[in-house]
Amino acid sequence: MENGLSPFGQKRYRRWHRFLWEKVPFLHEDSFCHAKDHCARVLLFCIRLSEACGLGEGETEVLCTAAVFHDCRRFDDGRDVGHGQRAADEYRARCASLGLCCDERVAVIMAFHDRHDALGEQAISEHFRSDPAPVLRLYRIFKDADALDRFRFGPQELDERYLRTEEARLLVPFARSLFLDDKSDEGADASFSSFGGEGRDGSPL
Repeated sequence: MENGLSPFGQKRYRRWHRFLWEKVPFLHEDSFCHAKDHCARVLLFCIRLSEACGLGEGETEVLCTAAVFHDCRRFDDGRDVGHGQRAADEYRARCASLGLCCDERVAVIMAFHDRHDALGEQAISEHFRSDPAPVLRLYRIFKDADALDRFRFGPQELDERYLRTEEARLLVPFARSLFLDDKSDEGADASFSSFGGEGRDGSPL
């Protein structure tokens, strides 16, 4: 199955996929729906949406970083409101330990990805007072990327009315195909082989 990425997007995906599997520890590693395979698909959707939206290098890297960290501090597979903030804290701690500069766009997007859109957008508008619009756009794109993976719960689990961007709506058939082209669980796992190996949320919150 083709993943629709440009050659450069393929390289970016492989680099971040490797980082996810080798460098990002998850608290709930045995999760059936919020583990690294979910984050890998969100990563794929982020890069697809970035290319479709014409985002720059820095903006795309923000989305990729958020994708690989966003569910790493989940305690369980319920709503677990607050796991986004814990993931942001983990990201900040990892940057500090490695002597890297923390990108506040990444941290804030992650911290509010599990909250109602209005709450996240208010926080972003307050945090980036001088120019919130670019970060608001990234927040919406990221939440759409997360939402596109709702097909892992079943064929009717994504309500497209809640997607925030036209680019995400155009990506729905591809997202659906990852699960529905192969009817068995074994086949669904096999669908991810072309994305580098291992193989939330459209709700109104």
